[in-house]
Amino acid sequence: MKSKWLRYGLIIAGSVLALVVVFGAGIFVGRATSRPGSPPFPFVPLLLKGSHGAVGTVSQIDAQTITVELRDGLSQVILVDSQTHLEKNRQRITLTDIKIGDQLQVVGSPADQGGITAKWIRVMVKGSPARDVSK
Repeated sequence: MKSKWLRYGLIIAGSVLALVVVFGAGIFVGRATSRPGSPPFPFVPLLLKGSHGAVGTVSQIDAQTITVELRDGLSQVILVDSQTHLEKNRQRITLTDIKIGDQLQVVGSPADQGGITAKWIRVMVKGSPARDVSK
């Protein structure tokens, strides 16, 4: 009889512990993604370790390059290739969807020509918390 109640007690305690762990993980992810300028998934920086980046306004678009005017007035050339992940509103887009005047966040690696070979480009939309960072 006692082992039956012990088993029920362990099942209930284990269930409560599992719920607490899942709830805590949800709180962690929610806080990490609600900060201004944070990526849509909090572990993206770990995946892009050793990367370079830029935030600015598109001033020119050529075949596979985008020129971005940075906040300090300098320009940065962004090289786009087949491995580049382009997104807007967390939806995949193509290079033709990017327009002059769009605000971009870029993460990539240094290119031989002095620019950035983009791994990830996000077009920021009005009302996005990250957009306020680029003022």
